[in-house]
Amino acid sequence: MSELPPADVVVVGAGIIGAAVFHALADGGVKVTAVDAHRGGGGTTARCGGVVRVHHDDPALRDRALIGWRYFHTFAEHTGVDVPFQACGFLYLPALDRGQYAETECARIAATGYPIEWLSGAELARRFGDIVKGQACGAVWEPQAGYIDAEETTRGFLTAGQRKGGRLVEGVAVRGLSRQAGRIVGVDTDSGMVRARTVVLATGAWTPALLTSWGVAHDLWAQAIQVDLRLPAAPVAEHPAYTDDVYDLNGRPHPESTGVYVGHPTGRRCAGDSPQPLDPAHSHRIKAAAAQRLRWADNSRSCGGLRAAECYAPDARARVGPMAGDPALVLATGFSGGGFKMAPWAAAEVARLVTGAAP
Repeated sequence: MSELPPADVVVVGAGIIGAAVFHALADGGVKVTAVDAHRGGGGTTARCGGVVRVHHDDPALRDRALIGWRYFHTFAEHTGVDVPFQACGFLYLPALDRGQYAETECARIAATGYPIEWLSGAELARRFGDIVKGQACGAVWEPQAGYIDAEETTRGFLTAGQRKGGRLVEGVAVRGLSRQAGRIVGVDTDSGMVRARTVVLATGAWTPALLTSWGVAHDLWAQAIQVDLRLPAAPVAEHPAYTDDVYDLNGRPHPESTGVYVGHPTGRRCAGDSPQPLDPAHSHRIKAAAAQRLRWADNSRSCGGLRAAECYAPDARARVGPMAGDPALVLATGFSGGGFKMAPWAAAEVARLVTGAAP
């Protein structure tokens, strides 16, 4: 079998996580090749809202997301590629029994200099009462959070990585790991072997099936994510991006249509194929959940949406690090639907693991 040029590291998958890892390694002088079965950024990432915000119920995730927010706000400085950041603001409504905790964490994050504030129930009603309704103990408000185009950002990482010496191979499927004397020495692809001392698996929803087919034990699964685009009867001015842990909602505005994306967990495990057609039954569930929180939802109409698979892990902290017993195989996956904003952190963490450099 013929071989593609060797590398120090081969990154399998060129969605947002793989692309960010590819750029970070190339930027650090690592000889890196990224391989994707399709066009980089065209899978689940292309159906991602690209929301970048900081507050999470888990302090570790908050700290990782803060790295992402800072990075995406200065994306051109890191990559030389200009992708505008849309600062529509982000509203987080915590579960009813987590209000005090969220308020305390707001103060901790504010101490870092990040623009964030806690809104009491009365202040929430005063400032966002024309948008939200229903039960609330208050809310976290991040005025400088928002979103960035996911596909453009991914292509930006890939372009910058190539300019810095990385090799991108698209339209080529990875068949499996290549081993010699039981040790990973690269990957086998449709176009030949890529020799590398480290393999980074950043294949999102395809990861569980790949690991299983390669005989590698894991605790990951693929799950469907669906976000419907709903058009209010009249445009809603200054609608923020949002996550609501009371009614399990998330989304962001879609200015091109004057609509709003509305997501609600499906809880449905699935194959890793992406994209997927919308599930009409779940669209009904989305509308019912939205009607409890979003004041405009009752009089809104459907305008399609996005459905894709994502890689889930038992905890929300993802799997970023070497596989147990096989340090040559590094995972960067399992973000359970929240990976976009974590990409800069994940890339820095993988680069640290691969090169041994300080973060």
